[in-house]
Amino acid sequence: MNNKLCFFFFVGYLYHTSCSLHRYVEEEDGLNDKSYHEDNLLRLKARIEERRKTKIKFAEKNVEIVESKSESIELDDVPVQEEKELEDDEVENKVETSHEIENQSIPQFKVLGVKGFEKKLKVKRVLPYWLLNPIPLSLNLNDQCDQIQNTPFLHNSLKKKLTTEGIKHFFPVQSKVIPWLLEENKKSDVFWPKDLCVSAPTGSGKTLAYVLPIIQVLSNRLDRQIRALIVLPVKELAAQVAKVFKDYCVGTNLKVALITGSVPFQQEKSQLVRYSRIEGWQSEVDIMICTAGRLVEHIKSTEGFTLQNLRFLVIDEADRIMQHIQNDWLYHLNQHMKIGSSLATGKAPVLNFNTVKIGKRPPQKLLFSATLSQDPEKLKEWGLFQPKLFSVVSNIVSNKDGKETSHDSIGKYTTPMELSEKYVITDVEYKPAVLYHLLKQDFSKVLCFTNSSQSAHRLSVLLKFMLDEKIRVAEISAALSKNSRESVLKKFKLGDVNILISTDALARGIDIVDCDSVISYDPPKNVKTYIHRIGRTGRAGRHGTAFAILTQTQQKQFKEILKTAGKADIEKIEISSEELDNTMEIYHEAMEKSKDEINRETNDHVTKLKTLKRGRSISAFNKRRKPN
Repeated sequence: MNNKLCFFFFVGYLYHTSCSLHRYVEEEDGLNDKSYHEDNLLRLKARIEERRKTKIKFAEKNVEIVESKSESIELDDVPVQEEKELEDDEVENKVETSHEIENQSIPQFKVLGVKGFEKKLKVKRVLPYWLLNPIPLSLNLNDQCDQIQNTPFLHNSLKKKLTTEGIKHFFPVQSKVIPWLLEENKKSDVFWPKDLCVSAPTGSGKTLAYVLPIIQVLSNRLDRQIRALIVLPVKELAAQVAKVFKDYCVGTNLKVALITGSVPFQQEKSQLVRYSRIEGWQSEVDIMICTAGRLVEHIKSTEGFTLQNLRFLVIDEADRIMQHIQNDWLYHLNQHMKIGSSLATGKAPVLNFNTVKIGKRPPQKLLFSATLSQDPEKLKEWGLFQPKLFSVVSNIVSNKDGKETSHDSIGKYTTPMELSEKYVITDVEYKPAVLYHLLKQDFSKVLCFTNSSQSAHRLSVLLKFMLDEKIRVAEISAALSKNSRESVLKKFKLGDVNILISTDALARGIDIVDCDSVISYDPPKNVKTYIHRIGRTGRAGRHGTAFAILTQTQQKQFKEILKTAGKADIEKIEISSEELDNTMEIYHEAMEKSKDEINRETNDHVTKLKTLKRGRSISAFNKRRKPN
């Protein structure tokens, strides 16, 4: 059976092979036939000739179209040579034109990045009308100032108090803001007063610009409720503003409370409210100065505490509070204000019988800062109602209507004209010698800034060994306790301390009288820090000088900061190498002494910690051994 199958397979294979060979031979014979090749060649020639004729017809047609549209040229007066050249040019033009027309038949796509690339137009900054049209304030603190006795809008009691304080005239920000605030608050409660934003340099009198009108307006109140709330970023600045309020409230029955967490919570609570069986919860103060975090604590935890009758909400150093909002205090304040009031929203109500009957309005917001942000998105968070901006400008221009306007300083930070700014470039190892050279000048009060508490301490120890004993040096930073900071600051204001080494915690709003000079030993981190640093001198019309000690690598960043502030290049001072070399000997001797002093302080601190830890362990052991 297997043999038969193999035989059949073999026969089939031979048959298939013979058929394939026969087919291959037939195809090969057909390819070698001459008639087959001649026919293919004729067909190919015919197709080429047909294509050539089509191209010629298409070119002649395009040339006729171009000739019909072109102007006729008379060749009678043209020389023979020129005529020949003209004919040649026409032929070339016709050929080029035909090529152009052929190319036009192909869709033309714009190639990116080759030709025709257009630069995008820069989007111009568009600000709201109230930001573009501020009420200008003069930069010169002694310019256009009203005499105190010639101001009809101020109470005689306040005039008398100002005179006893030695203030004879208003600064520009005071002469414009005070009458505007008093006029806005003469309206009925049905008509909301416009909110206020003030951007003026440090030391220009912004605090009195809101203290005086608030006291004058609230002096006519009938009952005691918290009607003015002043929110500040730090405790020291809040204490300074509270002192100003208390001084000018003398002679009135207005009560002021400082709420910053410096005293226990229960003690602050007793300052704010009291409980009576007959009248219930009653407010104890009319004006409250506080920090943001402590305000939220009393809103949530103090029974009987209410701000429903608030008329003024003052945010001093508004840009800093905006950046560091503690516990989202503005949200909690708005929620508290909406309790029992349908008018405490972000928009003005419709004027109808209900709104007139209720007669309640939200508090007027007053924002003050030397570096007030002009970003509409950030300002929108405050929910301002028809705000008005008062801004210090360098050039005041009068328009056709006689109104003073200027757009030169919009978005820029300003400093008093009495302040001169300088900087010096040196190497890192020579920075203490440069500082020593600057301190040896005729300055009675100098404020020196560093970027950390550790640097402030080391620099203060070093200067104590470098300078004469008659020149007293002290430091102030967050590493010290509150009482220690207040004590050092008081000594500096009284003149018991000549040189104060500080971190940027002191650069915000603290009023230091007669500070001759400010030195940035470490460069400022940003433009706002720089503006607030140098604002500690040249205050209230007095002259001051600001120095910055920089290295070569820090010079570029410092110039960018100046450019952001809208300042030109400030004066560069040079210190001879001979003076620095002589100072370096004093520096090296003081450096060795300061190292020993810092090591001694470190060892004392470690020993103290060990003693405290040992005492706690013994106390815990005795408690465990004590029988029940």
